[in-house]
Amino acid sequence: MRLVLCAVNVFMGALLFAIPNMARRELLFAVPVPPDLRESRAGRHAISMFRAVIAAAVLAGVCALLLTPPELLNAVATAVPVAILLAGGISFYRQNRKLAPAAVQFTRPREAELSAAPEELPRFAWLAAGPFVILAAAARFLYLNWERIPPRFPVHFETGGQPNRWAERTTKGVYGPLLFAAELCALFVAMALAGWFGSRRSRSRTVMLGGMIAIEYLMALLFALIAVQPLLGIPVWMIAVSPIAILIPLLIVMTKKMSEPSEPMDPTPNECWKGGIFYYNPNDAALFVEKREELGYTFNFANRWSWVLLLGLALVIASALFVLA
Repeated sequence: MRLVLCAVNVFMGALLFAIPNMARRELLFAVPVPPDLRESRAGRHAISMFRAVIAAAVLAGVCALLLTPPELLNAVATAVPVAILLAGGISFYRQNRKLAPAAVQFTRPREAELSAAPEELPRFAWLAAGPFVILAAAARFLYLNWERIPPRFPVHFETGGQPNRWAERTTKGVYGPLLFAAELCALFVAMALAGWFGSRRSRSRTVMLGGMIAIEYLMALLFALIAVQPLLGIPVWMIAVSPIAILIPLLIVMTKKMSEPSEPMDPTPNECWKGGIFYYNPNDAALFVEKREELGYTFNFANRWSWVLLLGLALVIASALFVLA
C-alpha cells in the first residue's frame, strides 16, 4: 500500500510538473507574455524554479511515506498530497508575480462570439448518457446477486489496507456509491452544457466538452467498481489506481488537441484576473472563459450562474454524508 500511495503522489506531482506545458504558449504561469519570453533565460528560469519546488516536495513526500512508522502512516498519507499541492500553489503564485511586469494584453479580436442563439451540440454529446447506463448496469448486477452480497462488508480502508469502516447489506449500504456517482455525473452534464452554451465559440470548447464527458465516465466506472467490490473482491489498490489509467491518456489527448494551432487567446482583460486563476468581470457576458494557468475553462465569478453551479457542487459533496455514511 505504501508503494500505491507513492505512485499516486508521484502522479499528482507529475501533473503539477507539467503545468507550464499544459497552457498555451502565449501564457506562462497565467501571465500573457511576448512570444519569445517562454524560451528566454527568464522564462526558462521561472519554469525551472517552479519545477524544482515540485520535485523537492514530491521527493520529501515519498520519503515520508516510505519511512514513517506504521502508526503515523494515516496522518502522513493525508498530509503529503496537501503539502505537494500547497508547495505547487505557492510556487506558481511566486512565478506569476515575478512575470507580471512582462504581461501583454490580448487585443486581437476573435470571430467566436457568445452563443446568443441556440446552437447544436456535437454529435458525440449523446455519449454523456453512457455513464448512467454503466451505473444502472451495476445496480442491476447487485440486485440480481443480492443474496451473494455479504451481510456486512468493508467500505473504507486504512493506508495499510486494513478496513476501518463497514456497511451492511441494505439499500443505502449497497446502492449508496451508485447514487452518489449518479449525482456527480448529472452535475458534470450540467457543467458541460453550461460550458458549451456559456462560453465563446471556439475549437477548444469542443475539446473541453469531450473532456468533461470522459471524466463523467471515469467517475461512473470508479464508483461502479466500488459498489461491486463486495461481490467480486476487486483489490483495493486496483480501484485506487484505476482513475490514473484513464486520466493519463485523457490528459495526453487533450494537451495535444489544445496545443494545435487554433484561434487567438480569449482576450480577457489582465486586470480582471486575480492571481492568474480567478476571473471576475461584470462586463463580460461569458459564464466560462479559457483558463490562463492550464488547460480548460474557468468561471467568470461575476456571473451569478457560476455561483449556482458551485452551490450544486457543494450540495452534491454534502450529500455524501447521507448517501455514503
